[in-house]
Amino acid sequence: MQRLDEAKRTAILQAAKQRLSQYGVRKTTMQEIAEDAGIAVGTLYLYFKNKNEILIATAEAYTQQHIADSEKILRDPIPAPEKLKAYLINRFRAVRENRLSGSHAAELARAVIRLKPELQEKQGKAVKDNLSSILQEGVRANLFRIDRPEQDLEVFLYSIGYFFPLPTSEKYYEPSEEKLLLVVDWFIKQWSRK
Repeated sequence: MQRLDEAKRTAILQAAKQRLSQYGVRKTTMQEIAEDAGIAVGTLYLYFKNKNEILIATAEAYTQQHIADSEKILRDPIPAPEKLKAYLINRFRAVRENRLSGSHAAELARAVIRLKPELQEKQGKAVKDNLSSILQEGVRANLFRIDRPEQDLEVFLYSIGYFFPLPTSEKYYEPSEEKLLLVVDWFIKQWSRK
């Protein structure tokens, strides 16, 4: 079997992401993606059988970036309250960039959810696990006092959910980073040791 070039695959995904964001799934062809990536369409088919595979691969690349960003933040030696803010600002900006990446963000999100709904579930679980880890770190460092960690985490997740809308419809509100930090600061104050 022929060994595929990872740099070429990355270039294909980048070209596909840009084209899909600009023109949507229905108006994008494999030929156009190949042209944008600077390869022959036959070469494209060596990497991906169809647009659905490309769409899933772009979503998985987004998930991998979340994992890489999260690992870097979680390893950072900053105190848990600052780590919590850094993590959520990173997620907020990544979600906002994805949501505002083009006029077809809603169509792309619906397509990914239809094709591979477990990706959204995986993202949600990763966020919950990472936030739980940060809160536990704060408790161990005696920076947070949390009597009911699971309940507090659940309430926290519901409270910040507003700031992370999925672009599954053409009309949605645009949350602000400042308001997110207002909510996070309120929780940090509640959890901080007196």
